[in-house]
Amino acid sequence: EVELGSEGSAVNTGPKGVINDWRRFKQLETEQRQEQRREMERLIKKLSMTCRSHLDEETDKQNQKELQEKINGKVAW
Repeated sequence: EVELGSEGSAVNTGPKGVINDWRRFKQLETEQRQEQRREMERLIKKLSMTCRSHLDEETDKQNQKELQEKINGKVAW
């Protein structure tokens, strides 16, 4: 008497079934590892701080100042 597993395969199998079970286990293991890696990357991106240098801030201030001057010049017309 042979019992059927959840996938419809026999629970008591021979060497071929054992090999197939091992391959399926390795496939699931690989998929799980990939999912963990993707989740880790999502967390890293979410939790990472973005840093700006002093030079970046000064450049942005200068650009804002120039833009404001252009706007003020156009409004004065």
